Amino acid sequence: MLFSARPDNRVIRYIDTKKTDVEVIVFLHGWGADLHNLIGVYRELFDFYRIISIDLPGFGGSTRPKDTWSSFEYAEEISCFLKSLGIEKYSIVGHSFGGKIASIIAYKKPDEVKKLVLIAASCLRNKRGLNWYFKVYSYKFIKYILIRFFNRNDIVEKFKRKSGSGDYRSSLGMQDILVKVVNEDLSHVLKQLQLPVFLYWGENDDATPVWMAKKVSHLIKDSGLFIVKNGSHYPFLEDNRIVSIIQNFI
Repeated sequence: MLFSARPDNRVIRYIDTKKTDVEVIVFLHGWGADLHNLIGVYRELFDFYRIISIDLPGFGGSTRPKDTWSSFEYAEEISCFLKSLGIEKYSIVGHSFGGKIASIIAYKKPDEVKKLVLIAASCLRNKRGLNWYFKVYSYKFIKYILIRFFNRNDIVEKFKRKSGSGDYRSSLGMQDILVKVVNEDLSHVLKQLQLPVFLYWGENDDATPVWMAKKVSHLIKDSGLFIVKNGSHYPFLEDNRIVSIIQNFI
């Protein structure tokens, strides 16, 4: 494991195989995970590429941002970090939140990013069911009553932890950032991507459903889509074809 000092006394933990004279592939994990999440994929590629896997700020061994970052600020941080390693050209494999960040980097730095592999990328806002809205508005109402009349913010926090999504409950001080990033929609970004993009999705993904994959594929001009039958939000754990897909694509 390597650590890199960043501004504001932060650090980024990462893996870098430092292999020379080969293509560089950067791996970005999803929300609540760390750089080990995709290890089953990238360890199969060690002999063929320079592999860099990063703990996103706030996860694993990387310090959380002091401010409430958007996905765009995450993208800028990762881009600057890679530049600090002397890497000028690279491809990115991103899962879920990592796929969103990868898309923004490719949009902002088209001369740096060669290709993208997006695994169940959370690039679009999810369609919310009645149950979700009930939880949100119930929370807002209860929060107003408890704080306005009883000054009981402690009960509000307990309700929030109990009623929130799994990602929200496991965010460990990152809830403000999670709320911000899940409400972002990158349709305008995806439309402007000019590089080759491969989409890899699970058929039964309930976090980033297949309708998202199809819409993302439609928005990106140069894209291909592979759907893993009966796959979940973690199709790379259920189908090892992702390794050969990456090798043939990058």
